[in-house]
Amino acid sequence: MPWMIKIISGLSALNDAIIWLFKQLALSAVAIMTLVILVQVFFRYVLNNSFPWSEELARYLMVWMTFLTLPVVSRLGQHAALEIILGSLPHKLNTILQLILYGLIGIVLFIAFDKSYDFAAKGTRMLATSLPVTKAWSYAAMPVGFGVMMLVYLELFLLSLVDLFSPSESAESLAESSANK
Repeated sequence: MPWMIKIISGLSALNDAIIWLFKQLALSAVAIMTLVILVQVFFRYVLNNSFPWSEELARYLMVWMTFLTLPVVSRLGQHAALEIILGSLPHKLNTILQLILYGLIGIVLFIAFDKSYDFAAKGTRMLATSLPVTKAWSYAAMPVGFGVMMLVYLELFLLSLVDLFSPSESAESLAESSANK
């Protein structure tokens, strides 16, 4: 299955780049959100003059931060998991169960991506309350996050598939992948 390892390696490199970018963007969103809220508190309580746009901007940044970090934690395996069940099963059965779970998660993510894309497209016709943008800028976080999560779970699915049929190749590719991170 060397061809599958090449596909996984390419997908892993793509996911590495996207995850790095998402980490930077999420950190920036948190920093800007914190700064906006601190400035808003100062202006509201010290100068008695608040900005009408600060809460909406902070809310949009929080939405983006959430959907930017979802693929990051999924890729790093820091999401909610069934470790108690998976850890107690034999390796092959564990891998089969992971394949089923990754497949189901992929289906749910595809549906969520499709619905959220439509939702974001409808947001192009609605103006934000206090910012000079459409609501699509906030709503676009959902399809972006779900789309990258599909790439992450595709990589995890393919790794599990290789592990099921060729555990030695899977271990080598995992070692190479983790050495690159």
